[in-house]
Amino acid sequence: MRGRGRQPTLSRNSTEVCRCEEITAGRIREAVDGLGAGDTRTVKLLTRAGMGWCQGRVCGPAVAHLAGVTEPGAGRRLLACPVTLGELARE
Repeated sequence: MRGRGRQPTLSRNSTEVCRCEEITAGRIREAVDGLGAGDTRTVKLLTRAGMGWCQGRVCGPAVAHLAGVTEPGAGRRLLACPVTLGELARE
């Protein structure tokens, strides 16, 4: 299947993409093609994909692929490490 700049995919509409919220590939495609979702955030708002226990850690890349997003979004968290108060006080 092809759609707005998306890569061909082997998933069927009945393929469960988000296990936490039980969202199928068909519902994600419907949000993109039928409702005009152009990014993963909009797909998430329309379908609840990525809003379950894992918060999109498991299904996020698949949802992004089905939405046609090829680059990482600006909403990605930067890598960080804990800093003690003593280290901050020295700065």
